[in-house]
Amino acid sequence: MVSQRSLVAVMRALREYLSSSHELEEPPNIIEFLYEHDFPDWFITHARTQYSFEWREIIPAIRNTQFFFPHTYFSGPGANITGKPYLSPEEAVTLSEELLQRLTAAASTLPDGEAVVRSLELDGFRVNKEELRLIPFDSVASEQEEENRITLLVKQSGFASETVILKHIRDAHELFLQEKDHPSIGEARNFVQALIDGISAETDAHGGHSVGYPSGMANRLKYLEDVGFFTTDEKTAFGSAWGFLSAGSHPGIPTRDEARIALILSLEFGVLLLLKFGNWRANGFRRFS
Repeated sequence: MVSQRSLVAVMRALREYLSSSHELEEPPNIIEFLYEHDFPDWFITHARTQYSFEWREIIPAIRNTQFFFPHTYFSGPGANITGKPYLSPEEAVTLSEELLQRLTAAASTLPDGEAVVRSLELDGFRVNKEELRLIPFDSVASEQEEENRITLLVKQSGFASETVILKHIRDAHELFLQEKDHPSIGEARNFVQALIDGISAETDAHGGHSVGYPSGMANRLKYLEDVGFFTTDEKTAFGSAWGFLSAGSHPGIPTRDEARIALILSLEFGVLLLLKFGNWRANGFRRFS
């Protein structure tokens, strides 16, 4: 499903499109825009007559399916505005998502549609603007799902720096949506570093290891390998991820894609670190057998 965050971006893009009328010789016409993009007559008519094209009301009403059902005393069960003799609740939910996805794809074509596109990428979608379809990235969990999981795992970890860790990933997310790509990458890197620092500090405090607790990211990755938290292959993998996040630039990769990859990479490696840390702590901060 399209996230509520992305739907808010759609509301804003549509509002900006209509508010730009004073800057144009020919003001935009929302009816023409919707009709041009193949929205059904019943949708355009209802959005105009019942909601006056107020998207902050229309979009939530579509999501909760109330948009499709008339609010009159004489309406029977299943009576609806689509022209069908009967619309079941299950059919309304399906229609709701289809309509919202098409509306989101259409909004992505507007002058302020870039924010919509970026938010959709975090939902795990790319936009086919020719066909006005959202296409899921293959085998990619949405960023919001992973961030929710991260939040739960961090809260379960007991890290003293919990607030700082979660702020880094939230800031990386918000900076990406604001098209501030390099700062977003920096916060994604800070998030991974904060996790490594937290795991290292907890291990040093409770593990009773003879290996000294070092400073510096590279040294702490080596420390976690020496005490048994990382295998050699895992340490190499995390070192490579850290190298990607720390590199100043990646020639041949657009900055926007670099920022999106950095955000997803930091989330996925963050989940791995936190899952492993939960078992590491349960094992007494000792090498896994």
